[in-house]
Amino acid sequence: MGFDIIDVEIAGESHSDKMVLKLSGIERGGEFSARGIKSMLNRRKSGAPWTTPRIESDEPSFLSGIEGIRGETSLEDGKTYRANGDVITAVVKNTNVKKADYSNIAVVPRPSHADYVQYVKDGKIATGGGRFSGRLTAMLCIAGGIAEDVLEKEGIEVVAYVSSIGEKKLRSYLGGADVSGLSKSQIERIKYSDFPLLDESEREETVEYIKQIASSGDSVGGTVECIVLGVKAGSMGENLFSGLEGKIAYSVFGVPAVKGVEFGLGAGLAGLKGSEANDAFTLKDGEVKTATNNSGGINGGIANGMPITMRVTVRPTPSISLPQKSVDLETKKVCELSVHGRHDACIVPRAVPCVESAVALALLDELMLQKVTNGIYND
Repeated sequence: MGFDIIDVEIAGESHSDKMVLKLSGIERGGEFSARGIKSMLNRRKSGAPWTTPRIESDEPSFLSGIEGIRGETSLEDGKTYRANGDVITAVVKNTNVKKADYSNIAVVPRPSHADYVQYVKDGKIATGGGRFSGRLTAMLCIAGGIAEDVLEKEGIEVVAYVSSIGEKKLRSYLGGADVSGLSKSQIERIKYSDFPLLDESEREETVEYIKQIASSGDSVGGTVECIVLGVKAGSMGENLFSGLEGKIAYSVFGVPAVKGVEFGLGAGLAGLKGSEANDAFTLKDGEVKTATNNSGGINGGIANGMPITMRVTVRPTPSISLPQKSVDLETKKVCELSVHGRHDACIVPRAVPCVESAVALALLDELMLQKVTNGIYND
C-alpha cells in the first residue's frame, strides 16, 4: 500500500510460516509504544465466542527501523521506541496452521471469497485464502499501532467502535446532536475492549444475537464507525483526487471484507434537502465551528476542523458451514460445497482495530506530506 510518503508492504499468507511487515516513511525520532501495538493486536485476536477457534500468539519481532535494536527484537511491555529513519521491519509467525481443513476447495471456490479470481489469476487456490486472508491484517495492526502513537504526539486521536451487527442498530455517534467528539474516558474504554461499543449495556444482547446466527451455521456482518479528533482546519487534504476522503477510503478498502466507506451522514444525505444537510457555521470560544457535522469534518477534500467521522460496512464472513452452490473448476460442473475449517461467525469487532489502523496510516501520511511540503520532515 503506497501513499505519498508512507509505504506499507505486507508479505505472507494465512498458512505460511510467517508474515512480514515493511513500513517506510516514519519520521526519524517518531515515538511509539509497545502498549499501542499490543493493544491493536490483542483487539484483533480471536478467542471470543463469536471468533474463529484458531488461536495465534501474534507476538511481533522487529528486525530493523528502531533505534538501539540489534537483530531480532521483541517488544517489551511499558517501553517506548523511536524510529531511526530506516524501513521498520516486523515479523509474526503462524503457529496454528491446519491446511487439511481446506483440502475440499482446491478446485472448488468458496462463494464470495477470492478463491475464484485467485484461481484465474494464479492457477491455484491457496489454503486459507492465501494472501487474501484476513490473517494478514495482524501486520496492518502493527503498522497502525505505530501510526496511532505518532499521531497522538501530534494531538490527533483515532478511535473506532461497532455501530451495528446485522439488523441490530447500536448506539451511533454519527448524525447525533453532539459534534464535539468523545471524552478521554470513553476513548480509553473503547480502545481496550474486544467488543467496542459506545453503549456497553448493548453488549450482552448483541453477543447473544451473534451466537444464535452462529448456531445455525451462518454468519453476520455489520458496520464500524470511526472518529478522528484533533485535525485542524486546512491542515490535511486537497481538492479533487488529492482529497482526504479519497486517501482514507483507499486505505480502508485494503481491509478484507470492507465493502463500503461513508463520511458524515454518507448515503443518508441523499434523502435530505440542502437546508437540512448543510452544516451552519458558528463561533465557539472564538473559533469557527459548525453547528452540525453532516459532512463528517471534511469539505472539498480538506479537513474543516470538526471531528472526521466515517462509517465502514463490513460484509458477513463468507465462510459458513451451510451448504452452498459452487463450480468444480476442473470438471466444469455445478456442485454443492460445505466449508470446513475454523471461521468467525462475525468479524466486525475484530475489524475495528484494522479500520483504525488503516485510517491512522492515511492520516499520518497526510501529516508527513505536509511536513515535506513545508520542509520540516526529519528523514
